Amino acid sequence: YVNMGLNLYRDEPLFRAIVDDCCEYLKPRLGGDLRDLLFPKAGDEITARISLVNTLYTQPSIFVIEYALARFWQSLGIEPAIMAGHSIGEFVAATLAGVWTLEDALSIVALRGRLMQELPPGSMMAVSVGADEITKILPLGIQIASDNAPNLCVVSGPNTIIRSFQAQLESKDIVCHLLHTSHAFHSAMIDPIIEPLREAISKIPLHAPERPFISTVTGLPITAAETTDPAYWARHARSTVQFGSAIRHL
Repeated sequence: YVNMGLNLYRDEPLFRAIVDDCCEYLKPRLGGDLRDLLFPKAGDEITARISLVNTLYTQPSIFVIEYALARFWQSLGIEPAIMAGHSIGEFVAATLAGVWTLEDALSIVALRGRLMQELPPGSMMAVSVGADEITKILPLGIQIASDNAPNLCVVSGPNTIIRSFQAQLESKDIVCHLLHTSHAFHSAMIDPIIEPLREAISKIPLHAPERPFISTVTGLPITAAETTDPAYWARHARSTVQFGSAIRHL
C-alpha cells in the first residue's frame, strides 16, 4: 500500500539504503522506480495506489519492504531461529537463508510479477471460515489459495465466479471481502506461467538453506531438495499457501 514502511524509510538509514539498492536494481526490470509508487510525491497518491494493485508492482514491493525490514531487525541483533513467509514472503525467507542471492531473488520476483500481470485478470476473496468447510461448497473454477487459520482462508479464481460466490456466502451471513489484487494467485489461472517460471529459475544457482524456514507448500520445514528444485519455486505460485499448517508446526 502507499507509504508502506514510510516511517522506517524516512528515519532508519539502513532500511532506507536497502530499499534504495533494491529499487535501483529493479528499475530496468520494472520500467520505473518502485519508490515513486511506495512513497509518492504529494498529489500522486491516487495514481500510486492504482498502480500498486497491479501484481507487476505489488510483488516486488512486498519483497523489498519485507527484506529490508528483516535486515533492519538483524541490525538490532534479532536473529531468527526459524522463519516462515506467506506467499512472496517465502522468497524473502529463502533469500535470508542463502538459497539464492538478493539480485537473483529480485530478478525472479520481478519476472514472477510480470508473467502474472500478463494473465487474464482474476479475484481473490478472504472468507471467515476454515478451508475444510469452504471446500465443501466451493464452486467449480475456484480454488483455496491460502489456508491461513482455523477460521480464515482465501479463495481465488475468475472474477465472475468469485463475485457470485461472494453473494452466496453473504446470503448465509458469512463474512467475506475481496482482496486488492489484480489476478487470481494460487489458482488454476496461474497454470500457464508455471513452466516459463521454472525455466527461468533453472538458470540461477540454488543452494541448500543456511537457516531453517517453513515451506508453505507443505507446511513443514523446507528441505534442501526443495530449495534446489526450480520446479518447487515454480509451483509455489500455484499451490495453496499452507500458512496455518506452518504456524501450527512452529
